[in-house]
Amino acid sequence: MAVWAADIGGTNIKLAIVDRGRILRMREIAAIPADGLRRAMDRIAPVWLELCEQTGIAQCDITAIGLAIPAIVAPESGKIWAVPGGKFADAPKFKLAAWIDKKFSKPAYWCNDAHAALAGELKYGVARGAKNVGMITMGTGVGTAVVMQGKALTGTHGLAGNAGGHNTLDAGGGPCGCGNIGCVEMHASSWALPAQAANSPLFSQSALAAEAAITYEAVFRLAGKGDLLARQLRAHALKIWAITATTLIHNYDPDLLVLGGKIAQCADVIVPYMHKFIRAHCWAKWNVPIRPAALGNEAGIKGIAYLATKDAKRSR
Repeated sequence: MAVWAADIGGTNIKLAIVDRGRILRMREIAAIPADGLRRAMDRIAPVWLELCEQTGIAQCDITAIGLAIPAIVAPESGKIWAVPGGKFADAPKFKLAAWIDKKFSKPAYWCNDAHAALAGELKYGVARGAKNVGMITMGTGVGTAVVMQGKALTGTHGLAGNAGGHNTLDAGGGPCGCGNIGCVEMHASSWALPAQAANSPLFSQSALAAEAAITYEAVFRLAGKGDLLARQLRAHALKIWAITATTLIHNYDPDLLVLGGKIAQCADVIVPYMHKFIRAHCWAKWNVPIRPAALGNEAGIKGIAYLATKDAKRSR
């Protein structure tokens, strides 16, 4: 039951051959979202073939293809409605099913990347056995996914439970790439962080100015050393993520919250802050456990591989 799987992010694309939850071989390539989804698929295809050569698996033994995409994806038709932030702008018009059928003639399944990550945690990770779960993925952007009564919440177009990163936090805020204003992502996401840091009057005196890349890993590391700007950026992000978690609890009443994405590697700081904030501000006063994704950055790739094994179709 070997599957070609791809977890397409805003910065990198993870590609793997997965067999019943076990990653046989995985590689990352640059996403280059400005080039579009069609070109991304053209770069993905040869890597999958190389992974087959490296693992000794014949192309004919690949039973399905799974794609986790940072987009609003209709649950039944697989139509890609929108990709926030101008990433992979050609995706809504790109005939993905036809491309896959022509290139590989294999059944395929694709869905939103946060939905795929939550599916991975439900099947193999920290959410096993849970019936009502919310997930926040914190990476290039901020995504959410929800399972209620054991079923993924999708809605008519695939938007339900998925727009947590695009809830308005600031009614006077500027426009987000999704079309909304003052979104969560504009306040606390990896794509927004460099500009936030550079626009601060503290930037020139901060150790962040000497970093090769301004990331939340650097922010949390330097905040721990007392850097004033890093401490301010960390405090702001922690509050935004905690508000997002509180809103998710208010909207969906989960019995478990899962934190995924690269930023969740700082869970030792994020989780205690969220618990304290939720106890103070959430209308619901019962305790909602918050746990980092057990699969880490592999949640999406394992989740989409699992979904592909049971839901892939020859055409969408």
